[in-house]
Amino acid sequence: MYIKIIRYYRVLNWKVNWGLGIIRLWLLIAFVIFGIINSMLTHFITIPFINSLIFKCIFLGVVFGLANYITVELFLWKLNKLKNINKQLGLKLKTDSLTGILNRRAFDEDIKSLEHNGHYSLIFIDIDNFREFNNRFGHDVGDSVLVTVGQTIMECVRTTDRVYRYGGEEIVLLLRDCNKTNALKMAEKIRLKVSRLDNGSYPRITVSLGVSSYPDDGQIIHDLIVSTDQALLRAKKSGKNCTISC
Repeated sequence: MYIKIIRYYRVLNWKVNWGLGIIRLWLLIAFVIFGIINSMLTHFITIPFINSLIFKCIFLGVVFGLANYITVELFLWKLNKLKNINKQLGLKLKTDSLTGILNRRAFDEDIKSLEHNGHYSLIFIDIDNFREFNNRFGHDVGDSVLVTVGQTIMECVRTTDRVYRYGGEEIVLLLRDCNKTNALKMAEKIRLKVSRLDNGSYPRITVSLGVSSYPDDGQIIHDLIVSTDQALLRAKKSGKNCTISC
Protein backbone atom coordinates (compact mmCIF):
# COMPACT_ATOMS: atom_id res chain seq x y z
CA MET A 1 0.00 0.00 0.00
CA TYR A 2 2.78 2.42 0.88
CA ILE A 3 4.57 1.67 -2.42
CA LYS A 4 1.38 2.47 -4.38
CA ILE A 5 1.08 5.85 -2.68
CA ILE A 6 4.68 6.72 -3.55
CA ARG A 7 4.11 5.70 -7.19
CA TYR A 8 0.93 7.82 -7.27
CA TYR A 9 2.73 10.96 -6.04
CA ARG A 10 5.60 10.37 -8.49
CA VAL A 11 3.13 10.18 -11.41
CA LEU A 12 1.30 13.26 -10.12
CA ASN A 13 4.56 15.21 -9.76
CA TRP A 14 5.60 14.20 -13.27
CA LYS A 15 2.28 15.40 -14.69
CA VAL A 16 2.59 18.74 -12.86
CA ASN A 17 6.15 19.28 -14.12
CA TRP A 18 5.09 18.29 -17.62
CA GLY A 19 2.18 20.75 -17.47
CA LEU A 20 4.46 23.58 -16.29
CA GLY A 21 6.87 22.74 -19.09
CA ILE A 22 4.08 23.00 -21.67
CA ILE A 23 3.02 26.40 -20.20
CA ARG A 24 6.61 27.69 -20.34
CA LEU A 25 6.92 26.48 -23.96
CA TRP A 26 3.76 28.34 -24.96
CA LEU A 27 4.97 31.43 -23.14
CA LEU A 28 8.25 31.24 -25.05
CA ILE A 29 6.40 30.87 -28.34
CA ALA A 30 4.06 33.77 -27.45
CA PHE A 31 6.95 36.08 -26.52
CA VAL A 32 8.81 35.19 -29.71
CA ILE A 33 5.70 35.87 -31.82
CA PHE A 34 5.10 39.16 -29.94
CA GLY A 35 8.73 40.15 -30.52
CA ILE A 36 8.45 39.39 -34.23
CA ILE A 37 5.20 41.39 -34.55
CA ASN A 38 6.68 44.30 -32.59
CA SER A 39 9.80 44.31 -34.80
CA MET A 40 7.69 44.24 -37.95
CA LEU A 41 5.48 47.09 -36.72
CA THR A 42 8.54 49.12 -35.75
CA HIS A 43 10.30 48.47 -39.06
CA PHE A 44 7.36 48.88 -41.42
CA ILE A 45 5.20 51.45 -39.59
CA THR A 46 6.87 53.25 -36.67
CA ILE A 47 10.24 54.06 -38.23
CA PRO A 48 8.77 55.19 -41.58
CA PHE A 49 6.19 57.31 -39.71
CA ILE A 50 8.89 58.90 -37.53
CA ASN A 51 10.95 59.68 -40.62
CA SER A 52 7.92 61.03 -42.47
CA LEU A 53 7.12 64.72 -42.94
CA ILE A 54 3.76 64.31 -41.16
CA PHE A 55 5.39 63.13 -37.93
CA LYS A 56 7.95 65.92 -38.04
CA CYS A 57 5.17 68.50 -38.49
CA ILE A 58 3.14 67.02 -35.64
CA PHE A 59 6.19 66.85 -33.36
CA LEU A 60 7.28 70.41 -34.10
CA GLY A 61 3.70 71.63 -33.69
CA VAL A 62 3.39 69.99 -30.28
CA VAL A 63 6.74 71.40 -29.14
CA PHE A 64 5.92 74.87 -30.46
CA GLY A 65 2.43 74.83 -28.89
CA LEU A 66 3.75 73.70 -25.50
CA ALA A 67 6.49 76.33 -25.59
CA ASN A 68 3.95 79.08 -26.35
CA TYR A 69 1.57 77.83 -23.67
CA ILE A 70 4.30 77.75 -21.02
CA THR A 71 5.45 81.24 -22.08
CA VAL A 72 1.92 82.65 -21.78
CA GLU A 73 1.39 80.97 -18.39
CA LEU A 74 4.65 82.43 -17.10
CA PHE A 75 3.71 85.86 -18.45
CA LEU A 76 0.25 85.74 -16.80
CA TRP A 77 1.76 84.54 -13.52
CA LYS A 78 4.25 87.41 -13.58
CA LEU A 79 1.52 89.89 -14.53
CA ASN A 80 -0.73 88.76 -11.65
CA LYS A 81 2.20 88.96 -9.28
CA LEU A 82 2.92 92.54 -10.37
CA LYS A 83 -0.78 93.43 -10.02
CA ASN A 84 -0.83 92.06 -6.47
CA ILE A 85 2.33 93.97 -5.61
CA ASN A 86 0.88 97.19 -7.03
CA LYS A 87 -2.37 96.60 -5.16
CA GLN A 88 -0.50 96.07 -1.90
CA LEU A 89 1.58 99.20 -2.50
CA GLY A 90 -1.59 101.15 -3.28
CA LEU A 91 -3.21 99.98 -0.05
CA LYS A 92 -0.06 100.78 1.88
CA LEU A 93 0.00 104.32 0.49
CA LYS A 94 -3.61 104.80 1.60
CA THR A 95 -3.25 103.24 5.05
CA ASP A 96 -2.11 104.94 8.23
CA SER A 97 0.91 103.00 9.46
CA LEU A 98 0.11 103.49 13.15
CA THR A 99 -3.61 102.79 13.44
CA GLY A 100 -4.14 100.62 10.37
CA ILE A 101 -7.10 102.72 9.21
CA LEU A 102 -7.17 104.78 6.02
CA ASN A 103 -5.21 108.02 5.80
CA ARG A 104 -5.78 111.56 4.48
CA ARG A 105 -4.67 110.57 0.97
CA ALA A 106 -7.42 107.93 0.80
CA PHE A 107 -10.00 110.47 2.03
CA ASP A 108 -9.01 113.03 -0.61
CA GLU A 109 -9.34 110.40 -3.34
CA ASP A 110 -12.66 109.01 -2.08
CA ILE A 111 -14.42 112.37 -1.91
CA LYS A 112 -13.56 112.97 -5.58
CA SER A 113 -15.69 109.98 -6.58
CA LEU A 114 -18.66 110.75 -4.33
CA GLU A 115 -21.99 110.58 -6.18
CA HIS A 116 -24.47 113.21 -5.08
CA ASN A 117 -27.54 111.12 -5.76
CA GLY A 118 -28.45 110.11 -2.24
CA HIS A 119 -27.74 110.74 1.43
CA TYR A 120 -24.27 110.54 2.91
CA SER A 121 -22.79 111.88 6.14
CA LEU A 122 -19.50 112.96 7.64
CA ILE A 123 -18.42 112.50 11.25
CA PHE A 124 -15.35 114.26 12.58
CA ILE A 125 -13.93 112.71 15.77
CA ASP A 126 -11.30 114.26 17.99
CA ILE A 127 -9.72 112.56 21.03
CA ASP A 128 -10.20 114.78 24.07
CA ASN A 129 -7.11 115.98 25.96
CA PHE A 130 -4.84 114.03 23.63
CA ARG A 131 -1.88 116.32 24.33
CA GLU A 132 -2.09 115.32 27.97
CA PHE A 133 -1.47 111.69 27.04
CA ASN A 134 1.58 112.68 25.02
CA ASN A 135 3.00 115.31 27.38
CA ARG A 136 2.37 113.57 30.71
CA PHE A 137 2.80 109.91 29.79
CA GLY A 138 4.86 109.94 26.60
CA HIS A 139 4.16 109.41 22.92
CA ASP A 140 3.99 105.64 23.30
CA VAL A 141 0.92 106.03 25.48
CA GLY A 142 -0.52 108.57 23.05
CA ASP A 143 0.03 106.18 20.16
CA SER A 144 -1.64 103.40 22.13
CA VAL A 145 -4.68 105.63 22.72
CA LEU A 146 -4.89 106.40 18.99
CA VAL A 147 -4.73 102.73 18.08
CA THR A 148 -7.35 101.80 20.67
CA VAL A 149 -9.76 104.51 19.51
CA GLY A 150 -9.24 103.53 15.86
CA GLN A 151 -10.00 99.87 16.60
CA THR A 152 -13.08 100.82 18.66
CA ILE A 153 -14.45 102.94 15.82
CA MET A 154 -13.90 100.12 13.33
CA GLU A 155 -15.94 97.83 15.56
CA CYS A 156 -18.87 100.25 15.47
CA VAL A 157 -19.15 101.09 11.77
CA ARG A 158 -20.77 99.21 8.89
CA THR A 159 -18.76 97.37 6.26
CA THR A 160 -19.61 100.10 3.73
CA ASP A 161 -18.36 102.93 5.95
CA ARG A 162 -14.90 104.42 5.55
CA VAL A 163 -12.70 105.45 8.48
CA TYR A 164 -9.72 107.78 8.01
CA ARG A 165 -7.05 109.27 10.21
CA TYR A 166 -7.46 112.86 9.04
CA GLY A 167 -4.50 114.23 10.93
CA GLY A 168 -3.00 114.04 14.41
CA GLU A 169 -5.70 112.74 16.77
CA GLU A 170 -8.55 113.59 14.41
CA ILE A 171 -10.49 110.78 12.70
CA VAL A 172 -13.08 111.17 9.94
CA LEU A 173 -15.92 108.85 8.99
CA LEU A 174 -17.57 108.84 5.56
CA LEU A 175 -20.96 107.15 5.76
CA ARG A 176 -22.58 106.45 2.39
CA ASP A 177 -26.37 105.97 2.22
CA CYS A 178 -26.71 107.44 5.69
CA ASN A 179 -28.92 110.41 6.66
CA LYS A 180 -28.29 112.71 9.60
CA THR A 181 -30.52 110.78 12.00
CA ASN A 182 -28.59 107.55 11.48
CA ALA A 183 -25.27 109.42 11.46
CA LEU A 184 -26.05 110.88 14.89
CA LYS A 185 -26.93 107.42 16.17
CA MET A 186 -23.61 106.12 14.86
CA ALA A 187 -21.73 109.03 16.46
CA GLU A 188 -23.35 108.43 19.85
CA LYS A 189 -22.65 104.72 19.62
CA ILE A 190 -18.95 105.46 19.05
CA ARG A 191 -18.80 108.11 21.79
CA LEU A 192 -20.34 105.82 24.40
CA LYS A 193 -18.20 102.84 23.49
CA VAL A 194 -14.98 104.90 23.65
CA SER A 195 -15.95 106.44 27.00
CA ARG A 196 -16.43 102.94 28.46
CA LEU A 197 -12.98 101.72 27.46
CA ASP A 198 -10.71 100.49 30.25
CA ASN A 199 -7.56 102.57 30.01
CA GLY A 200 -5.86 101.09 33.05
CA SER A 201 -4.04 103.56 35.27
CA TYR A 202 -4.22 106.32 32.66
CA PRO A 203 -7.00 108.92 32.36
CA ARG A 204 -10.30 107.89 30.80
CA ILE A 205 -10.48 108.22 27.02
CA THR A 206 -13.28 110.35 25.59
CA VAL A 207 -13.98 111.84 22.18
CA SER A 208 -15.85 114.82 20.78
CA LEU A 209 -17.79 114.45 17.52
CA GLY A 210 -19.19 116.73 14.82
CA VAL A 211 -21.80 115.50 12.32
CA SER A 212 -23.09 116.83 9.00
CA SER A 213 -25.05 115.31 6.15
CA TYR A 214 -25.73 115.77 2.45
CA PRO A 215 -27.90 117.41 1.26
CA ASP A 216 -29.10 118.91 4.57
CA ASP A 217 -25.90 120.79 5.45
CA GLY A 218 -24.30 121.46 2.07
CA GLN A 219 -24.42 120.74 -1.62
CA ILE A 220 -20.72 120.05 -2.15
CA ILE A 221 -18.27 118.01 -0.11
CA HIS A 222 -16.11 121.02 0.75
CA ASP A 223 -19.05 122.74 2.45
CA LEU A 224 -19.77 119.57 4.42
CA ILE A 225 -16.15 119.32 5.58
CA VAL A 226 -16.26 122.91 6.83
CA SER A 227 -19.64 122.39 8.52
CA THR A 228 -18.51 119.16 10.21
CA ASP A 229 -15.30 120.79 11.45
CA GLN A 230 -17.30 123.69 12.92
CA ALA A 231 -19.65 121.24 14.64
CA LEU A 232 -16.65 119.47 16.12
CA LEU A 233 -15.25 122.75 17.44
CA ARG A 234 -18.59 123.49 19.12
CA ALA A 235 -18.50 120.04 20.71
CA LYS A 236 -15.04 120.77 22.12
CA LYS A 237 -16.20 124.14 23.46
CA SER A 238 -19.32 122.55 24.98
CA GLY A 239 -17.28 120.54 27.46
CA LYS A 240 -16.02 117.67 25.24
CA ASN A 241 -17.24 114.08 25.27
CA CYS A 242 -20.35 115.03 23.29
CA THR A 243 -21.81 115.00 19.78
CA ILE A 244 -22.88 118.15 17.93
CA SER A 245 -24.54 118.30 14.51
CA CYS A 246 -24.82 121.23 12.12
